[in-house]
Amino acid sequence: MPNPRRTPAGTPRAQSIGFEQRTRSECGFDDVESSLAPFGVSAYHTHQGTITKILSYFGSRNPFPAQIGKDDVVWLMDNVAFRAQNENWHAEFVAAAFDHQASPKLVDLVGDIASKVGLSKGDKEEATIEKRIAPFVMEALPGRQVNLKFNNSTEIRLGPGGRHGISSDIRKVIDGKEGAVVVSKAVVPQSVTGMLEMKTVYAEPDGWAVISDVDDTIKVTQTSSPVGILRSTFVSEPTPVQGMPELYAYLQTMVTSSAPWFYLSASPYNLYPFLRKFRDDYFPHGQLVLRDSNLMTISGLLSNLTLGTEKYKVDRIEKIHRWLPKRKMILIGDSTQSDPEAYGDACRMFPGWIKLILIRKVEDIAAVGIQEKNEPQRFEKAFENLPRELWHVFEDPAECQELIHKTVTAGLNTEPHWNCGIPKSTIMASEVPAKQQKSSKDVPYRLVYWPGLPGRGEFIRLALEEAGAEYVDTAHLEDGINDVLAYNSGDKPNDDINIPLFAPPILQHGDLVISQTPNILLFLGPRLGLATDSESDPDGLYRINSLVLTALDGLSNEPHDCHHPVATGLYYEDQKEESKRKAEDYVKNRLPKFLGYFERVLGSKASGDGPWLYGGKLTYADLVLFQCLDGLKFMFPKATAKLEREGKHQKVFALHKAVEERPRIKSYLESSRRQKYSNGIYRYYEELDFEG
Repeated sequence: MPNPRRTPAGTPRAQSIGFEQRTRSECGFDDVESSLAPFGVSAYHTHQGTITKILSYFGSRNPFPAQIGKDDVVWLMDNVAFRAQNENWHAEFVAAAFDHQASPKLVDLVGDIASKVGLSKGDKEEATIEKRIAPFVMEALPGRQVNLKFNNSTEIRLGPGGRHGISSDIRKVIDGKEGAVVVSKAVVPQSVTGMLEMKTVYAEPDGWAVISDVDDTIKVTQTSSPVGILRSTFVSEPTPVQGMPELYAYLQTMVTSSAPWFYLSASPYNLYPFLRKFRDDYFPHGQLVLRDSNLMTISGLLSNLTLGTEKYKVDRIEKIHRWLPKRKMILIGDSTQSDPEAYGDACRMFPGWIKLILIRKVEDIAAVGIQEKNEPQRFEKAFENLPRELWHVFEDPAECQELIHKTVTAGLNTEPHWNCGIPKSTIMASEVPAKQQKSSKDVPYRLVYWPGLPGRGEFIRLALEEAGAEYVDTAHLEDGINDVLAYNSGDKPNDDINIPLFAPPILQHGDLVISQTPNILLFLGPRLGLATDSESDPDGLYRINSLVLTALDGLSNEPHDCHHPVATGLYYEDQKEESKRKAEDYVKNRLPKFLGYFERVLGSKASGDGPWLYGGKLTYADLVLFQCLDGLKFMFPKATAKLEREGKHQKVFALHKAVEERPRIKSYLESSRRQKYSNGIYRYYEELDFEG
């Protein structure tokens, strides 16, 4: 599938992606992965019903969850309770459900791994491999609902889980105090096995906290070697990195025993029991944050540890920041993966939040990886524009004690250093003064939209981002989905002024609650300075709205119909043939027609000078056309590339480029707030990728 937005060359993220690709190539990851037996869960488990599988895609919104059965396996994961804005306590509860029966192919898989790590058939270590491989060959049970007793009193209902058998829920919990530990137990049939108890540690908003990588930071994993990963994960006794248990014990005394710890690993949740025991044996208690995917082949494990680690870790650090934005953070990682780049990204996103970064230089990289990972230039690039005293690369863990002591006792001045070269455009939209925002109501905007996809909410986000407006986006709130469901069900708005609403996107501003994308933009345009002046051009707003309606009709609604031409209530797979006919006609006839229209608009006198659609200035119509074209470039890359090559719509593509390069828009597009295209309006299906 084509990437909708390439990472600019020369950036820290491009550097980490380059390291990943070279490590995999030079260390033979592809060869090892392709030679492993394809015995992932999906290869041999089939007894889950079709309806159950389909409903599992709804995750926690699954209307018909299944209960835990007597032969199931349940895992509860330790967590941290937090108190946003000194109000109610909440915690993220993660649970997983599996079928207790392992694959009949288990023996073959054990033998395959044994041969890869150089064991002979029948070696005693095969018993260890069989035990550790078991979580990879138990079928995940989607749509299961797990109940637990919190503190032996409050019953909490989790899930239902998604298609990977994992549920992740933010739940309100009873009041506690800093450092308190509460034990919860699963309420399941007596015969159910697994990890049926979990610990919740309470963390007040203020104080210190630690985020630590796991593999090759505190545990020897050899992530630069595919055979090394297999051996350290499935054969060898888990070994702590020399000197790290002592360092972490010292660090715990400095930040106090009640400070929360987060162990952030790129490993999948299949390894949770293995890593939890390792943590308990050697390091301070803390929440293990793993990749929430367990439909894994063993080759998938190797990919998990070597691909996309920077983006994954930045996403998880963002989540921790939402929970504990006032905490003073210490981050610890190593040079084998993308920890320096991920931690540098986080520092630039949240100036002042992170007080110290410690990176372990892994000395065997020259033998099993890329020597450049340890070169000074790599670290200078990763921490570009950040104060030099903020980060330290070490070989001997003991040398970090003085830095930790200095940081914790005195603190580093890591408030926003604008004079250090950090561009203001890297700050979250909510932290940028809304200088262009023109509103009679001194409150932030609130966008109510589905999480996990850009969708129609993206047209509104772009307007708010371009204006530097202060707004809250429910798609990025832990419990934001509840707002969406409340409006969908009719529970909101509950007043005497606002009418019931049909569907998101929905905008709240003061007492006003409105829906429908063009209607919201019609409201926002003048207030955000994204429309013409009402005195000099009183009718301009309606001309802009006409352009918006045309773009949404032909470049948003019609593309959506390409993958749902028969009925929106049917799955794409149920209407594939009709979709092919619709898509082929669209890229051949309709798409050039609409782009041709906007090319005429851009060439008209009313457009004015420059790349904009109306009046010689950027309006929200330009942002709408940008998003439409951006989505179409993802959905129909062959057709849009051909149209761009032909040169008949140069002004349209120039507008897309001009919007993309605007400082606030550019910062937004490069941030994690910009959600990836997936199952929304603009979808990529290879069979629909006609050239036109």
